[in-house]
This record gives sequence, C-alpha cells and structure tokens, in this order.
Amino acid sequence: MCFPWQEFRDGACVATSKPLPEPATVQCTNGTADAGGRCVCPANTHLDATGSACVADVSPSPSQSRQLTTTIRESVETVACDGGTVTSGKCTCPAEFKLLPAASGKGGACVRTNAESCRGGDLTVAGTCLCTGRVTMSGETYALELVGGKCVPKRCPVDTYLKAGQCVASNDRVFGFTCRTGYIPDEASPGSLAAGLHCVPDPTFCPADSKRKSGSCAKSSAVAIDCFEGRCNCGPNADWVNYLCQCIEPYRNVNGSCVAGGTETASHRPTAKSESEKPELQSAEPSHQRRTCGRGLVRTKAGNCVAARPRYAVPRFEGGPVIEPYYPVVRPYRTYPRQSPYD
Repeated sequence: MCFPWQEFRDGACVATSKPLPEPATVQCTNGTADAGGRCVCPANTHLDATGSACVADVSPSPSQSRQLTTTIRESVETVACDGGTVTSGKCTCPAEFKLLPAASGKGGACVRTNAESCRGGDLTVAGTCLCTGRVTMSGETYALELVGGKCVPKRCPVDTYLKAGQCVASNDRVFGFTCRTGYIPDEASPGSLAAGLHCVPDPTFCPADSKRKSGSCAKSSAVAIDCFEGRCNCGPNADWVNYLCQCIEPYRNVNGSCVAGGTETASHRPTAKSESEKPELQSAEPSHQRRTCGRGLVRTKAGNCVAARPRYAVPRFEGGPVIEPYYPVVRPYRTYPRQSPYD
C-alpha cells in the first residue's frame, strides 16, 4: 500500500506524476479549524447540531437551578401519640398509662383502665372517658355510654337508637354508631366523619330524676351534642347531668347554645315545685300533714310509721359501755298506797 503522494508502478511505490488534490475546506462559523480539519469553538460556545458553527452556551434559569438542587426526601409517616411522647418513632406513655392502638396508622392514645371517674372504660391523659367496649345481653349486642362516671350499656342494641320510648333502626350509612340515650340524629344536619354525628335532644325522653308524680317531665335545658365512636362531646359551658348535656351556671340555653343571659334556665338544679309536681323519688319523704301514726304503729327517727314491737331488756356487759335502747323507756305511772276513807 502506497502513500497518498505515491502510486504503485512496476511492483513498487513511486512518486506520482498526477497533481495532489487540494484539502477540503472545513466550514467553522464563529470558530477555527485545526490541523486535523476539526472545528474548534471559543470559550462559552459549542458546536451546533450540524457541527459547522459555534453557538453561545445558554445558562439555566433560576427555576431550573432550584429544581436541580432540590433534595428528594422520603415521606415521613406520622405517629399518633395522644397524651404521650414520640420517641424513635414510637409513642411512649406516662406512668400508670398504657397505649391504646389507633384504628389506622401507627401510635394511638395513652389511657388508664377502670379509673375512678371512668369505670368500665379508658380514661385519657386529658381526662376524657372512652367507652369503646360492648356487651352481649339476651343475644343482643349493646354499646357502652358514659353515665355518672361509669360506662353502662345503652338502652337499645347497636344500629338502633331510643326514640319516643322505642328502639328505632338507624338508616345511617356513614357512621358505625348511633346517638347516646336521650338523643336522636339530626336529620337536617347529620354531621360528618371529621365533626362527628350531630345529635339533638329527644323531646320525649324523661330521666327518672325529672319525672313528676303526675307523669309529666320537668323542663330540660339540654343542648345538642356531637358523637364519635365511644364518646360524645358535651361542648363549652355545659356538662353531663344524668343522660343529657345541659348548660351550667351562669349560662343559659338560647336556641340550643349555652350563652350568658337569656330567658331559659340553664341550671340543672331543680327549682321550687308544688306538692303535685315533686318527682316520684320524693314521694317517700314524710309529709307535714301526717302528725300521728295509726293504732299499733310508732314513728321512727326517719319519720316512717312502723309496727310497734315489744320492748326487750337491753343486755349490759360488765365493764362495757351502756347501750341505749332503740325505743325510749316509758316511765310507768306512780302508784300510791290505798288510804282508808276515815283517815
């Protein structure tokens, strides 16, 4: 094989007699061609797509710069810890409290079982009693509700609620629970999962301590409540009185809200009532109209008439205290010796 300036002749490479072709011209706009025929661009420029021109470099925009420097981080899962402290991704509860796992996700709430003000339920660190348990009676399942510091079964089974003295089936498809005893769902504004089930007082419900002798019920200042699974919120300026959420002094019930002032009484304490309006629980109290008991009866210190019993001698122990008899000792009449009519 011969060099470009040679040709093969008679079995050997000899200088060619033909003129050499001129080197091809390299097109290099805004640049220079090197000895090898390549286009070299100056600083801050680069070859275009055709490789025959040098174009200026384009600096990235500020938004592109920020996008390039953004660090991609993994999503951090939230750990619920009501009443406790999150340590190393776990919920740590105070002393005498244990963790009640959440329905979904990690963590839960710190509760104490069978506290004095929450018998049969779970008391949170904030003082809220959670009645989340259920009991089975006569083949029916009943949810629990807080009444007088205890978690007691509702009057109606699950998926039903008490209305006008009867258990009515619930048509709810959003909540998995119903209103507590004494309340019915608000058909105009049923509530939401975040805000809770909105319940209004049942106008036909009458607690035992509000029922009169005549059968009528004393007027109540109960207000609406919002219920969640296992608990119901009584709201501000109100507190539980038996089954109902009622306003506390000095607040009054005005259009279903406890506000300062108004015409309706807010106190759950009973006002002065006539003799016919007194509750049935007071019917056993002694009446001022009965001053004496019938024949063969005696009145006790509590004011009740009971059958008289024969008095027995009270035993006395030597050196012991003297025990007073239950009935007072009646002193017999003094007897005098018979005198002669002539004396």
